[in-house]
Amino acid sequence: MSGVVRGRDSIEELGLVPVAEGSDRAFLVEEFNRIFVSRPTRTQKAITVFQEKDDLLPFEEAKLYGHNAAHALLAFLARELGCVRIAEATEKPDLIPFVRDAFVNESGAALIAKWSGKDELFTPSGFAAYADDLLERMTRRSLNDTVERVARDPRRKLGYEDRFFGTIRLCLEFGTGGSRFAFGAACALSELLGGARAESDPAPFLRELWGREDRELEETARRAWRLLCAWREAGRPKLREFWSGN
Repeated sequence: MSGVVRGRDSIEELGLVPVAEGSDRAFLVEEFNRIFVSRPTRTQKAITVFQEKDDLLPFEEAKLYGHNAAHALLAFLARELGCVRIAEATEKPDLIPFVRDAFVNESGAALIAKWSGKDELFTPSGFAAYADDLLERMTRRSLNDTVERVARDPRRKLGYEDRFFGTIRLCLEFGTGGSRFAFGAACALSELLGGARAESDPAPFLRELWGREDRELEETARRAWRLLCAWREAGRPKLREFWSGN
């Protein structure tokens, strides 16, 4: 995970080096070296930190429908709760546990059902550890990540095969719901549609965005839309408490 830090004061505060002399921008990149790659035909590793896999597709899906989807969910909910930086999400009651529930019990359970036996990652304990590690990394204050950056380009994130609805489709296929991710999608939709009103129907916008109809997915979006309106109307109470009552 990485980002661009803007402003000389922020660059100095974080101890970074500008991208060029006199520039008011710098890169901040997470220290990380666990990288999955396709297993080559040679027998000896060229770069020892690479983790070689015979089939990368399961890990690509874990990245998009697990990591990326949870990151987007976290950002849009954090924005709803007034956060500017992703690290502030840790200060909001129920927010991280709610996102973890989505990560582990919705997309994680679906990915395990699909890819069981491929790798230790696709086991309940393996995926829970994966989710907990990522949530801790996402919310590190030293990363200085912003809600604006993670929540950018909501149209793309709402694509039929992208973070939100690609994940929800996977969850529906394997019977793990996806309702929490749909709730995050409703937050993103409300930004594009100028707010959320219970009497409004987001389905026509989604059909145009996807270039197709999907009645089950559209109904999932409608239910999430109504829940978002109810949550806002109630003053955005603690998410887990609100969820258990709905």
